[in-house]
Amino acid sequence: MDFYERLSLRGILWAHLHNLYGSAFQDFFDDVMTLCVPGFVDVRTHGKLGDLSSDGLALHDGRLYACYAPETVDYAATIRKFRSDLTGAIKKRSGQFTTFVFVHNDVRGMHPQLSAEMSAAQSTHPRIAFEIMGFRHFRDLLGKQQSSDVEAVLKTPLPMHHTVAVGLQEMEELLADLASKRLSDASPVPIETVSAHKLLYSDLTPDTQAELRNGMRQSAMISDYYQRRIDITERDEVAARFHAEYLDAINNGLDPEDVLLRMREFLAGNRTSTAPRYRAQTAILAYFFESCDIFENAPVGWQPTIKVGVQ
Repeated sequence: MDFYERLSLRGILWAHLHNLYGSAFQDFFDDVMTLCVPGFVDVRTHGKLGDLSSDGLALHDGRLYACYAPETVDYAATIRKFRSDLTGAIKKRSGQFTTFVFVHNDVRGMHPQLSAEMSAAQSTHPRIAFEIMGFRHFRDLLGKQQSSDVEAVLKTPLPMHHTVAVGLQEMEELLADLASKRLSDASPVPIETVSAHKLLYSDLTPDTQAELRNGMRQSAMISDYYQRRIDITERDEVAARFHAEYLDAINNGLDPEDVLLRMREFLAGNRTSTAPRYRAQTAILAYFFESCDIFENAPVGWQPTIKVGVQ
């Protein structure tokens, strides 16, 4: 899939998962994994054997998958299901897996109580690794496939790129929060926050560099936002996707200004933006620029070229 197809995929997948629960979600999971993961074995129930506490095995890396997709999310019921599936897997499939993956249909992400439960399970079973799989993981897996195969899995065509208006849904709350704040509420940018050499090394225009530096005034607000998130892994997962899109843009030979434009579209889609939302987008891009998830730091010892005027 190309960049704009991946952009359009997000909104369609988001809406699709809202209507998937029970066996329909299990069928979707099987379709995605069979397409995307070599060696995946979808496990069906069989008589008194059931499914031996597994909804799928990935033979090449020892992952056992357990799906839970209720129509209404109840974190207490989710924890009970996690415990039950883990106990059954250890009892019935001992030695067959090294990683236990709990797959869910909650597009909002992992509840903090479940993360605590996973941490406790890791302490009890130190030889087993534990992972969560949800909307963002499905999106990243499908984004690496051919568009025709993805359309077959989702049972709907992807829109043409010129109609794409959806960015990262999990960033909408942050964008709205930043857009509502006055720039005067933001903190001044400490000189040492990001090397001036990185801005120069990026080869962005002086105007764009000034925009990013101004956007960095809201970096403390963004850090505070991520500290308060229910899903503590969200910041790192978003950063990883920004970095992957950045590398793809570089590999496609885009110049620095076009790379930054693509990062903006990745964040917010290609819809027309109001001035407050544009500033909010710039603040987020500046935040990930500071953390070096997009654009490279200047090499050690690098100095900008001093242009001497001709007499």
